Parts: sequence; structure tokens; C-alpha cells
Amino acid sequence: MKREKVFKIGLVLFLINFAMGVYFLNKVPDLMPIHFNSKDVADDYASKYVALFGIPAFMLVVYVVAYFFTNKDPRKRFQGDSVLNVILMIVPILSIGTTFLSVYYSLGKTVKIGFWVNIFLSVMFILVGNYLPKAKRNYTIGIKVPWTLDNDYVWEKTHRFGGYVYVLGGILLLVGNVFFYEFIEKISAAVILVIAFAPMLYSYFVYKGLSENS
Repeated sequence: MKREKVFKIGLVLFLINFAMGVYFLNKVPDLMPIHFNSKDVADDYASKYVALFGIPAFMLVVYVVAYFFTNKDPRKRFQGDSVLNVILMIVPILSIGTTFLSVYYSLGKTVKIGFWVNIFLSVMFILVGNYLPKAKRNYTIGIKVPWTLDNDYVWEKTHRFGGYVYVLGGILLLVGNVFFYEFIEKISAAVILVIAFAPMLYSYFVYKGLSENS
């Protein structure tokens, strides 16, 4: 699916998000939770107008700006619409999800916020990992460090490796979330650290080995 169509779908999802806010405006208390601690208990609140409209509006701005910059990339034809579409859909879906969970909690319902956040992250990592190797060298999408941006071979090797790391990390986070939720903080921290740094370190060693052999 073309990025322009996905962008428009995202805008429609934001409209649904705001419609949800209008529907629940008079049903929720004046203060709504906007942050939860590790025990799934709200520890920070904001007015219902901020929670229902302010935060989604901020995320809408982030969404539009992200689309603008990726679309203006002079090498955008190498980004790969598949991976870009996944990234574009993350923001509106996350916005709807956080608004729904905040409303649900505000109405006195019990919900494992952390559990659902980790489910979302798991699926996101797996999807990104599947599509990441398809992205060619560009300036906005992918693992962008000096040595990947300098060389197509290093870029391709890094993103193939990164794809495996993201998928494996997503699976481990999903399994940990379902079966070892009491340790999920440590599991999620370890997974995020590996996903963030392993591909960059790998890319450096690939680049270094290439330089030494040239």
C-alpha cells in the first residue's frame, strides 16, 4: 500500500481518537491518569481535556512531522513502503490505545497497563524486524549510524542482522509478558537495550572488517 494512502488512514484513526474523547468527555472525572508505575497504578494525572485531546493532538503533530520528513528524504525511494507503513501506523494506533486505557482506568476498571503496552511493543518489534531488511540506504528510516550511511554493503548486512534482532526481541518480550510478567521490567529493559545497541555494534564491526580488508 502506498505511503500516501497509509498516511490518510492514520489521519482517520486520529479522528476516531478525538471522537472517542468527545464521547467520553462527560463520563470521566476531571482528572485522568496519564502515567502508570510498574504496579499498574496511576502516579500522574492531567485534566481530562489534556488526556482526551491534548496528548492525541501532540501525537498527531508528531505523526504529521514524521511523515513530512520521511517524504522529503532525497532517497525516499529506498526507504521501502512496507517498513514506513508500519512505522506510520504505530503513532495513531498508540494514541488510540493510550486514550482507551486511560479512559478505561478512569471509569474504575482494573487493567494491566504494562501488559498491554508490552504486547504492543512486541508486535511492533516483530513487524519492524520483518520489514527492516527491505529498507535500502536512506536518511530517515533504519539504523542510521555513520558507517551504515557510508556503505551499501554495511547497511544491508546491518539491517538483515537488525531484522533478526528485532523479531527475536519481540518474541522474547511477548513470551516474557505472558508467562513471566513478574519479571517483565527486567525482561523489557534487556530486550530494548539489545535491540537498541546490538545492530549498531554489529554494523561497526562489519565496517571495520571491510576497511581492514580494503
